[in-house]
Amino acid sequence: MNQRIKIGLDLHGVVDTRPDFFKTLTKLLVDNGHEVHIITGAKSEAEMARIRELGISFTHLFSITDHHIKAGTALRWDEKGDPHLDPYLWDKTKAEYCKEHSIDLHLDDSDTYGYFFKTPYGRFHSKDSHRITKTKL
Repeated sequence: MNQRIKIGLDLHGVVDTRPDFFKTLTKLLVDNGHEVHIITGAKSEAEMARIRELGISFTHLFSITDHHIKAGTALRWDEKGDPHLDPYLWDKTKAEYCKEHSIDLHLDDSDTYGYFFKTPYGRFHSKDSHRITKTKL
C-alpha cells in the first residue's frame, strides 16, 4: 500500500541554501503524489517569485505572516518592511501548522522552532544559513 508523504520545508536557510538538491527532491515527491509544504515566515506573495526562481515544486504554501494577518494578530513592521510579532507566537506557528496538517517531517534551520513541535522535526544544518554563527579558525 502506498502512503502519501507530507514534508514541510522552510524556505530561508533550508531550501535556498541547497536549491539544486531541493529542486530535485521536491519534483520527485510531487510527481509521485506526495505533499510538499513550503512553510515560511514572510508573506506568501513575496515568496512565490523566489520559489519559482529556485524551481521548487510544492503542493502547499504557508506563511506565518499571512496566517497572523488573517487571524488579526497584532503585527509591527520594521523599516525594511519585515513583520514582527510576539516571538512565542511566531515560533510556535510552524509547529501548529504541521500538527494540524499531519506533516510527517519538517526541516528547518532554527533550533527554536523545534521546541514547539510534536510532529517530527529535523534541524537542517547548512554552512550558508544566516542562523549559523560564522567564526574564523
